[in-house]
Amino acid sequence: MKRVGIVGAGLIGTWHAARWRHLPVELAGFYDVSSEVAAKAIGEFGGRAFDSLDDLLAAVDVVDVCTPTPHHKTPVLAAAAAGKDIVCEKPLARHLCDARDMVAACQVTGVRLFVAHVVRFFRQFAHAKAILDSGALGRPGVIRTVRGGSPPLWPVSDRATSRRSWFADFKQSGGVIMDVSIHDLDFARWCFGDVERVFARGLTFAGIQSCDHALITLRFRSGGIGHVEGSWAYPPGPFRTSFEIAGDQGLIEFDNLAPAPLTVTLKSEASPQAPSIPQPHSPLAPRDDPYFLELEHFLNCLESSPVDKFLVSPQDGLEAVKISLAAIESIRTGRPIYLDEFEEGVI
Repeated sequence: MKRVGIVGAGLIGTWHAARWRHLPVELAGFYDVSSEVAAKAIGEFGGRAFDSLDDLLAAVDVVDVCTPTPHHKTPVLAAAAAGKDIVCEKPLARHLCDARDMVAACQVTGVRLFVAHVVRFFRQFAHAKAILDSGALGRPGVIRTVRGGSPPLWPVSDRATSRRSWFADFKQSGGVIMDVSIHDLDFARWCFGDVERVFARGLTFAGIQSCDHALITLRFRSGGIGHVEGSWAYPPGPFRTSFEIAGDQGLIEFDNLAPAPLTVTLKSEASPQAPSIPQPHSPLAPRDDPYFLELEHFLNCLESSPVDKFLVSPQDGLEAVKISLAAIESIRTGRPIYLDEFEEGVI
């Protein structure tokens, strides 16, 4: 039985812990820079609060990195050096050079690195990819996504909320593109392949307090086009996610607020039959929880023989960071950014 240690006992760390306890692993405990936060997580999920990252590494087989984005690199490099397989929350890193260092370290040591791009495990998104792969839509042409909600209102200067304030700090989080749109940038690349160039407009550098919005256009090497909208500008209320995938033989539409959230429309009866939409289990069943599914997938891949490939590779995580940063650079400069030529600068 694998022993799992979680680095970072905040929101996402406890979300992961709640899923690990439904899997055949031993949750060894948490390491967090705040002993109080770690103690609270231990009270709910068990295990022990480790005094240092080194202590955690000595006691586990798997390291689950759930720290804020700018603090992913240190535990990933330490886990790689210690020979521990790794789950790392998305985005892989805040900066491209750090992401490259993390991927390289895992390659050198032979450690397996899984980047937790959870959207690939949402039932509707995974089913849309299966329909696309079946050929039912014909030749893919356009993918459009929307993801957004109200802005993170935690003031950076408020010590009482400092553990959450990093979301509202662009230098730490990368704003709405790296925290929100990166989900759909990864999904779009998963569906349509590598991105050739990015052009974006948004509010990232507009100086509007706690509000960010981005419109991103992608040109894929395949010739397809992507439109990705990410927002921290909605009023309080339900979080919104939607997508459309159009091919020359049909269309998939999804809207999480619609009564029938996923629909498939084919141009003609001659089009290949789309895979049937799977029926949901109980809302409380782990099988309908994408966070459970991604961790189960990670564990199954580790224990398979021969070893299975992760659905999200380290290179996938690296490319998502690169596309996100290219979109930010496009907003900053007003120019389209070609991925082959892009190297992160002042952002």
